[in-house]
Amino acid sequence: MIKKPFTIQFPENPVSGFSWNIATSNGLQITRDRFIPEDEEKTGSGGYRVWDIQVTTQGSQKITGTYRKGNQIASCFEINIDAE
Repeated sequence: MIKKPFTIQFPENPVSGFSWNIATSNGLQITRDRFIPEDEEKTGSGGYRVWDIQVTTQGSQKITGTYRKGNQIASCFEINIDAE
């Protein structure tokens, strides 16, 4: 069970045109969304999309995400959470 704020991260390369779009159920709130480059000195290098998430309501919660460029989907995920 998750009680405290938590972080999830997935690899991303914005230069490629692909980016993550995520959605959470009503009992979760994204408090921060940021991109952290793997190598800040290299233009166009990949890195990680990082989200800080706060539990706001107890019970079953869900996070879904799609890594896409327009209509082209490269990857997706679904995370089910038992929040306390």
